[in-house]
Amino acid sequence: MERAHHKATIYDIAREAGVNPSTVSRALNQPGRVAAKTEFRIRHIAERLGYLAVDSGRDVGTMPATGMVAAIVPTLTNPLYAATINAMQRRLQAKGYGLITLGTDEQPVVERKAMSYVMRNVDGVALISPRLSEPDIRRILLVKPVVLLNRSILGMTSITIDMARAIDDAVRNLKACGHSSITYLAGPTSSWSNEYRRRYVRAAAFHYDMTYRVVRECEPDVSGGIKAVNQYLIRPTDAVLAFNDALAAGFITAARRNGLRIPEDVSVIGVDNTEMSAIITPSLSTIDMKIPDMAEHAADALIRMIRNPSGTRPESITLTADYRLRDSVNEHKRSTMKLGPYAEIRQSSDTIVLTMLSNAFNETMPRLNEFMRTHRHIVIDPIEGRTQENTLSLYWERVINHRSVPDIINVERTALPQLAASGALQDLSMERVASELEPLVDKAAWRSVHYAGRLYGIPGDQSQTVMFYRPDLLKHYGLEKPRTWDELYEEGVALHARNPKRYMGMIDTNDVQHYLSFFRSARIKPWTVEGDSTISFHMTDDTTLSIARFLQQCIDDGVLKAEPLWDSRYMPSPESGTYLTITYANWLGKILSGSYPADKGLWKVSLPPAYTDPVMIATSEIGGSALAVSSGLSPIRLKAALTFIRWFQLDPASVDLRAPGGVSAAAGYVENPMRRGTVDPYFGQPIYDIYAKSAERVNRDWDNLPFYSQLDAEFARLIVPALKPGGRSQDLFDEWERRLKIYAISQGFAVR
Repeated sequence: MERAHHKATIYDIAREAGVNPSTVSRALNQPGRVAAKTEFRIRHIAERLGYLAVDSGRDVGTMPATGMVAAIVPTLTNPLYAATINAMQRRLQAKGYGLITLGTDEQPVVERKAMSYVMRNVDGVALISPRLSEPDIRRILLVKPVVLLNRSILGMTSITIDMARAIDDAVRNLKACGHSSITYLAGPTSSWSNEYRRRYVRAAAFHYDMTYRVVRECEPDVSGGIKAVNQYLIRPTDAVLAFNDALAAGFITAARRNGLRIPEDVSVIGVDNTEMSAIITPSLSTIDMKIPDMAEHAADALIRMIRNPSGTRPESITLTADYRLRDSVNEHKRSTMKLGPYAEIRQSSDTIVLTMLSNAFNETMPRLNEFMRTHRHIVIDPIEGRTQENTLSLYWERVINHRSVPDIINVERTALPQLAASGALQDLSMERVASELEPLVDKAAWRSVHYAGRLYGIPGDQSQTVMFYRPDLLKHYGLEKPRTWDELYEEGVALHARNPKRYMGMIDTNDVQHYLSFFRSARIKPWTVEGDSTISFHMTDDTTLSIARFLQQCIDDGVLKAEPLWDSRYMPSPESGTYLTITYANWLGKILSGSYPADKGLWKVSLPPAYTDPVMIATSEIGGSALAVSSGLSPIRLKAALTFIRWFQLDPASVDLRAPGGVSAAAGYVENPMRRGTVDPYFGQPIYDIYAKSAERVNRDWDNLPFYSQLDAEFARLIVPALKPGGRSQDLFDEWERRLKIYAISQGFAVR
């Protein structure tokens, strides 16, 4: 007789994990009460033993519904948080839910305890401006639905306010009114939104050539503003933008006590558009954070997650802030500031401040902070461009107009030749630098930071192509994982005939890089760059056109679909299962896991299809960043810049702090025994083994054009509209080549 199935208990889990049953109970029901490694090990054992029913990455049915939701806020005295709570409560009550509110006094340890307290008593949690680390926040998601307000984490539902435009409007208005300098009164260092606001103010000051200062670690209340005046007066500026309205109000009060007139002597701007901003004298110019809208979106998203945990995909909801001009800004300012555009108070005379332009600093701030902690005499001042396209455009606009540029730029390697050819970048080919660094860098990444045989940057990551695929869907349709592109085409035709909503693959039209990766993997060069002055085009050769024709045929026959794939964080366009395979750079893996957490274990990774013999697979690169140094730095500043970029890109301490999902360009990164053979939790396989094989097979016989922006612009204008069934995109290659030749000649290149 078959033995009855034994239902696992917490005692079984405790025995296997080697811990007490009480530890198991805390780990499963109150995340954050035990060490993270212990908690994850216990949950893994509980899932394997069948103790937990897992659905969409969190437990289902372990606790009864309560009809209550918790909101955890840094403080209950801040008018912004009070208004947010009130708006959320009204929305939740209308939907039949109650709200429990807990303040944490701006302390992460108190926030962690608050989370443990509410886990057993609510159906979901809203974290408002959380101070906790990302791992701590992700641990809650294992147990309860969570929505973030004023913070964004990949793969989690978040409601954020895009302040970039509003802050830019405010600083542009200051500049137009005659202001030439600005101070940012920063809030708590642990505040995610404070760091974002500081970066936006810094970027706007850079864009409008305004002197920038920052007073750090102000208390986010009236008392903090009063204390900030003493720091401000060390080197006053024409305007002040504060972390919030309360801080601005305190600053105005103390500034008047010190004999300053508002706004005649200094203009003041707050953030939040709370009630006090309109009633103080003078009325406070401020950034309207759309508090009611944010709270209602958060409440609705949390309810959707509670009611449909398995069918709810993480959302990244972004609202747009507005600038409200009031009486606290002097509209006819006559500036007396005589400082340079990057003035900062320095700790000592030997401190070197280096400005660094990058599209984003979210994932890199821990590394920047660690560098400045261990290199006290070098300060990195980050300037955020927000997107790769905007970062390059901002830098390039300043180069061609002979305006001051940042000391360091983080840029995609495809754009490096354009900047190098213009003379904007420092040639780093000094014998010692090149000989010391080359053995430390992945070979393909190392080659990609050269132009005309000279070194112009240090690569940060590897971006080789692999194929992400869905074996479950392939099996469902009776298909095999394609080993060649011919096989992918044949299977794609059969698939699309059975289900027109499914495609074997896709072409990302966000920019030209993904499209060109098909040519590079086929070992076909549409052009050759010879030295630093001559370009030979081969875009109308039969070999080049054969790939263009094949891609168009795949589109015509429903094998590939051409559309934008992602928006820098998520994959908003395709629904899960739209594509059975995606051949793309390895870093797309973290985008997949963040966009489709419910597909955990369904996606797999392999080498991409070959064009002929599967044994002769060649891979390509898509994306990949590099740190470069602007030309013209003094020897002392150049030495400091090289110290930073070498540490940031290649030092083991920096590499270990990289955000998960990326692949460092440091030689041996994918070969590290800690990574090779280690099973990735999302893909359920040792993905770094595949990445290592792809790195070995990169086709290095490839040249990036020294005018990537123009190449991409012509691709978007000419080719993308034709990447549709019947579009005959291959017929446009002669016109594409003609336009690029004209542009190349206009830039002084010889064309063959």
